Amino acid sequence: MPKRFKVGPISLPEILVVGISCQKADYWIAFRINEVLHVDLRRADDLVIDHLSEELKLNYALFHADIFDSRNSCYLIANHHPDRKLFPAQRMSDYFFIVGGRLSEFEKQMLLTGIKKIPSVLTAFFLKPDTMKNFSGIINDLEIHLAGRKAKSA
Repeated sequence: MPKRFKVGPISLPEILVVGISCQKADYWIAFRINEVLHVDLRRADDLVIDHLSEELKLNYALFHADIFDSRNSCYLIANHHPDRKLFPAQRMSDYFFIVGGRLSEFEKQMLLTGIKKIPSVLTAFFLKPDTMKNFSGIINDLEIHLAGRKAKSA
């Protein structure tokens, strides 16, 4: 009898997602996050997402920073495009600040407190990635996007 393999749900590595409500431009919020959190977010090529159900291919602003001392990476992704939101269910979020890697509870709270102190940030809040529809797909697209960018620069 042939063996059967079941593919279970993809487990996401440790990822922290902060939803940010702020009406300022993407470069402005990236600059302020750099100041407050002492990271070095830099503009990357826009993240291109295929919305297959609507046959749309849309670009979302993307900023990226590697944090070498903690082996974490962080991203700032816009939730807005004139035609569609990246995550329609998260309409309160204008941006998502995503940190990949382990953070202590203290570091998480300091990060959230720092973002909330930025002028013009209306609110910031933690989101659970596993409750966000198609989040793992977006993270996969993000990893492929950044890998392609690194391959071009090499």
